[in-house]
Amino acid sequence: MRLLFFVLALIAAMPPVSLADDETVPWKEVGGWGVAVDPTLDNGCFVLTSFDDDTIFRLGFNFRKKDKPLYILLGNPNWKSLEKGKHYPVELSFDQSKRTADARGLDLDGLKSLWIDFEDPDLIEEFAGKLSFRASFGGKQIVALGLKDSASAADELLACQKAVNDAVAKHPAPPQSKDPFEAKPGTQASDPFDL
Repeated sequence: MRLLFFVLALIAAMPPVSLADDETVPWKEVGGWGVAVDPTLDNGCFVLTSFDDDTIFRLGFNFRKKDKPLYILLGNPNWKSLEKGKHYPVELSFDQSKRTADARGLDLDGLKSLWIDFEDPDLIEEFAGKLSFRASFGGKQIVALGLKDSASAADELLACQKAVNDAVAKHPAPPQSKDPFEAKPGTQASDPFDL
């Protein structure tokens, strides 16, 4: 918890990021992209933007999944038939490069979304170097987005994550006691087994 307060203090002066949930901490706005930290994903930074058709695009780090530490989140209020927890095979394209991925349906306070995990460390570089992003489901295109200023957004995403990682390294969490009989700090017990 002390680490979270340090990270919050570190970036408290930054402008708020629109379309981020209440648990995120704003970092910076760059070229129409919001950059923020998500403490619920073990302090993973992300970039976020919205488009004219109300689609949101979020790319970031999820350190809760060590084997797949990157993700893309796509959401649109018109995707009412998406089912929370259901898996959807989608085809993704950055410009002409294509890949198939397994997306999971989410409901984020009424915004139906797709969450896609990635293990590919080149995803951010690919995002930064491309001009467009498309996603298809069942042969039908569900999003076609321009990635204006994605290179600047990717640079700031990496700068955000470096700053957060440096802050975490300087203020590690206190070691947990291995004594199962130790009373919690601030508590007094006459019975040593009364936790």
